[in-house]
Amino acid sequence: MVGRWNIRLSILIVALGYAMPLSAGGPIVDFLASIPQDFKQRNSWPDPYINPARAAVGQTMATQTAAGWERQNLLSDFHFVPGGSELTEAGRLRVQWILDEAYDPYRQIYVHRAGTPQETALRMQAVQRVVAQSAYAANVPVLESTRIDDGWPASKIDTLDHKSNEVALPPKLMGASSSGISK
Repeated sequence: MVGRWNIRLSILIVALGYAMPLSAGGPIVDFLASIPQDFKQRNSWPDPYINPARAAVGQTMATQTAAGWERQNLLSDFHFVPGGSELTEAGRLRVQWILDEAYDPYRQIYVHRAGTPQETALRMQAVQRVVAQSAYAANVPVLESTRIDDGWPASKIDTLDHKSNEVALPPKLMGASSSGISK
């Protein structure tokens, strides 16, 4: 039953297409002209969409990679003397690591924005002085960043490490019992 209706509809469309002049245009002529294009488009799926989808994924990964390197190369409040704009030893070591170890496309130093623009400028000048003293400082930019460093100061990490070592149980060898509990 459905097959007969499809045949009748096809004959009607073809008859109407031949009955109307092609120069007149109209919805039926436009419909008949779009059939080959639609056929090609539907039969070529998903080929036209593969490259744009790959580009979108690649762009997302590039954005995430750049954000990760910005966080890795970020000098925050922990890297500067409290109340001042000079680098601490940890800050100088971080700058040296960036200059020596970071990959070339990501060899950029980011300075976290301080409380005032003047303090931020002083911090950036201090970092630029350290970069200029390095033998490997060829065109390494020092940029301002608003990214927040989620890290902790080294003194806090050291304190937590000592406390965890103090409360750790002494190591014991397992007994001969099969339950794994030594007597």
